[in-house]
Amino acid sequence: MDLTLAYPPLLLVLAAAGAAALTWWTYGRSRPRVHGPLRGLLVGLRFAALFVVLLLLFEPIYRRVIGREEAPLLAVLVDVSQSLSADPDAGGPAPADRLRRALATLPRDARVRYYTFDANVRPTPADSLVGLRFSGPRTDIARALARVEHDFEGRNLRGVLLLSDGRYTAGRNPLYLAERFRVPVYTAVVGDSVSRRDVRVSRVVTNEVAYLGSTLPVRVGVRATGFREQRTTVTVSDGGRVLASQSFMLPADGVEAVVDLDVVMPVPGLRRLTAALSRMGGEATYRNNAETVAVRVLDTRRRVLLLGAAPGPDLAALREHLEADRRLEVVPFTQRAPGSFYEGPLPPALSSFDLAVLAGWPGRAADAATVARVAEAAQNGLPLLFVLTRQTDLAALARSFGAVLPAVPEVVRPGFAEAGFVVAPAGSTHPVLTVPNAPREALGSLPPVEVSETRWRVAPDARVLATVRRGGVPLDDPLLAVRTRGGLRSAALLGAGTWRWRTLPQDLGAVAGFYGGLVDNLLRWTTAQEDRRRVRVRPTRALFGEGEAVTFVGQVYDESLNPIEDAEVRLVITAPNGAQTPLALQPAGNGRYTLNAGVRPSGSYAFTAVAERGGQRLGDDQGAFAVGAVAVEFREPGADVALMRQLALRSGGRVVPLDEVGQLRDELAEEGRFRPRVVETERETPLLQLPALLALAVALLSMEWVLRKRAGMI
Repeated sequence: MDLTLAYPPLLLVLAAAGAAALTWWTYGRSRPRVHGPLRGLLVGLRFAALFVVLLLLFEPIYRRVIGREEAPLLAVLVDVSQSLSADPDAGGPAPADRLRRALATLPRDARVRYYTFDANVRPTPADSLVGLRFSGPRTDIARALARVEHDFEGRNLRGVLLLSDGRYTAGRNPLYLAERFRVPVYTAVVGDSVSRRDVRVSRVVTNEVAYLGSTLPVRVGVRATGFREQRTTVTVSDGGRVLASQSFMLPADGVEAVVDLDVVMPVPGLRRLTAALSRMGGEATYRNNAETVAVRVLDTRRRVLLLGAAPGPDLAALREHLEADRRLEVVPFTQRAPGSFYEGPLPPALSSFDLAVLAGWPGRAADAATVARVAEAAQNGLPLLFVLTRQTDLAALARSFGAVLPAVPEVVRPGFAEAGFVVAPAGSTHPVLTVPNAPREALGSLPPVEVSETRWRVAPDARVLATVRRGGVPLDDPLLAVRTRGGLRSAALLGAGTWRWRTLPQDLGAVAGFYGGLVDNLLRWTTAQEDRRRVRVRPTRALFGEGEAVTFVGQVYDESLNPIEDAEVRLVITAPNGAQTPLALQPAGNGRYTLNAGVRPSGSYAFTAVAERGGQRLGDDQGAFAVGAVAVEFREPGADVALMRQLALRSGGRVVPLDEVGQLRDELAEEGRFRPRVVETERETPLLQLPALLALAVALLSMEWVLRKRAGMI
């Protein structure tokens, strides 16, 4: 206990002495004068009242320390992931049953706090431990330890008992957390500590995006224990339809075998590919014999309008290459005379095409009406790829397509000259010039093409990817240029005779595939759409595991792509059987929205999202996701004894046999590690805030006044 003053105590003593002297002197001059005990009583009452007032003026604070005993606590973390539901070893109980029996021996009082965990952590009442279900799709031991550390911060936590097989499949390595954990971690290993015979898919690697009708490489990693040099088969299937299979010999223990398969995706959309191993007799579990991955199959078939100014080698090479691509529907038209083509009249609706390739067109035979139709379609959003030929009417090109092409004739001049290919700075990293097996530094060896003597004007928003070299001197004249205008794209290859790049001699093998790769890249780049959607909603993963909550994130923007925070974003999930579930995303700030859609059965799902504000529709989005068996919990059957041992040692704890966990608390108490502690709390009480002291001063002065009146004093 302590009493502190706002001013020095000596000053209070001097003020009290002065008050006492003044009081004594005052009653020595009173009328009538008082003597004896009455005078002493009156002086005492007044001095006491004055002292109380003086004490309060010094702002006294009364401090006291209160000690209380806090009981020790033990936190118990119980792993409820799927790996503990693995099949038991021959003749023994399942890991989950062994864990339940161990939990039954633990005390049920306030000094032991229970948590269950898988990918998440939950405080669990002791009475709920009897009916535990081991269904968690992932195990995050580090997150469980961090939750206990947070919940018991500042409390008398004496230890953590971890009941798990030690196989963490999510989060960081718990050993990093154990090194700085403030209390010992005692680990009890659940599961088999000896490796059992098993065959498992360790990994499946493939592209997240594939194209309809194209070949998709799938790499499957396989590990086995106890089945060395036995033959098995791996298959890749989509919805039960086998797309590829291969037989191989199983590797030695601890070695991963890699099997590469090629599959052709026959159906567009979000597909679930399952890589599965044939079952072997005597395996520890069959639940790790397959793994599912999600692949988004895009239908990239494009409808291409090919306009040729006149028959020639450039048009023939371009047409042959385009028609060899099964992903393209090429509709060719070659100018025959003004207003007519060899293949017949142009289709009435040019908007049905995904791209227009102008092979030297418009030529000298092109009529103004047809040129105007194509130019109007380009200005309305039809992407263009222009390839110069000797038949091109440069004046007509400048008049009709100057607003859309990246480069147009500014001063038309007759004549052509040969020129080499030079990669411009903008083309050194551009995807159009990223051609497999054709390094950019080798492109200078390409055969020369014929360039026009015309002076070209490059649009301000265009990028020149390649220039020309004439007489060994690099010039700034554009040879290849691209342009993005309002989200629409166009490209121009300003060299005639590019057919020479398609038929190269053997000494130019380094760039043998450049022509086809360049044309493919130009088509892919010009038809790619920029993402300027105002509403964007997507699942956090393309494939969710069974038992995992399906989660979404979304973004909403206004017309200037500024984030909107107060929109109403509604989502409808369509299940494989056609059932629809409406949900609403919750705002997360800065135009972001989130949703936890809960656990969904296995299958492929579609969703649509609509955003509104104040009853006005802002935009919509749609997509797909899949829920499938992700056997991460069964990739490594059995317990990780080494990790559980290191976790205990690094934190200052020890490994406890599973059938002795019920005795741990008593053992810690005998060792002096499970004991209460005294928690001291300091409390401060400002005496100025106590009404009793003010009441005391008033009472003393009142008693003095009554005695003075009875003595007849003035």
